[in-house]
Amino acid sequence: MKISIIITSYNSEKYLKYSINSVLKQTYDDFELIIVDDASKDKSLKIINNFKKKDKRIKSLFLKKNSGTASFPRNEGVKITKGEYICFLDADDVWDK
Repeated sequence: MKISIIITSYNSEKYLKYSINSVLKQTYDDFELIIVDDASKDKSLKIINNFKKKDKRIKSLFLKKNSGTASFPRNEGVKITKGEYICFLDADDVWDK
C-alpha cells in the first residue's frame, strides 16, 4: 500500500459521507483510509461503520473521550498507518476526482 489517508471526525455527520465518498472516487486506489472519530455524539459512528462494511480499505478508530484538539486524533491515526505516504483530509472537506 502506497498511501494512507487520515480523516478525523467530530460530530461531522452532515459532511462525513461526502468526504469519504470523495476519497473512494479517486482514480488512484492503492490506499488505506483511516477515519479517527473523536468521540462524536451524532451519527458519525454509524456512517463510518456503514462505509467500512462496503470497502475493506477503510479502517476506523473511535476515541472514547473527546480530545478537544485536532492534533491528537491525527496523531492516533498516524500510529496505525501502513502506507509509504500520509495524507490528511478534514471531515468537512472533499477531494476532486
